[in-house]
Amino acid sequence: MEPDAPENGPSARPPRGGEKGIDSEHSQTESIVLEVPVGEAYACCCRIAEWPRFIKSLHNVQNIDDNHFLLTSFVGNEARRTVIQIILRVPERRLVWQAVSQYFPRGVILFDPLSELRTEITVKLRSTIEPVTLAKLTNDCLVSLKQFMEQGAGQ
Repeated sequence: MEPDAPENGPSARPPRGGEKGIDSEHSQTESIVLEVPVGEAYACCCRIAEWPRFIKSLHNVQNIDDNHFLLTSFVGNEARRTVIQIILRVPERRLVWQAVSQYFPRGVILFDPLSELRTEITVKLRSTIEPVTLAKLTNDCLVSLKQFMEQGAGQ
């Protein structure tokens, strides 16, 4: 086979559009600075049952065990239920989850202490939710988290 010839044999990788989920999955990364210590921000985000207090599209969280949670969310008028699993906790640095369903974003929250009383939070998500909607949901969540934390509700 010539070096520039396309691969067509059995070991050839299928075209990107032929891979399940690749075209329908979107990424979103957003950051915000909170006027709270990193420990408070991390502890608040680890209390998954409290997420509906600052994630407006999330209406209910049921604790299955220490690492699994059943979430009921609404995107538009559509109710979506999924189980998420916390797959990594690095105290005051990182919280990573993965969902069983294709709808709820898989993601990571990164915590960066800027000073003793300031923390930058970066949220990175992968989801099948339409990019414009995902961007709005992510931004709304971070703004709401900032208000929630800075008013002392997250302690």
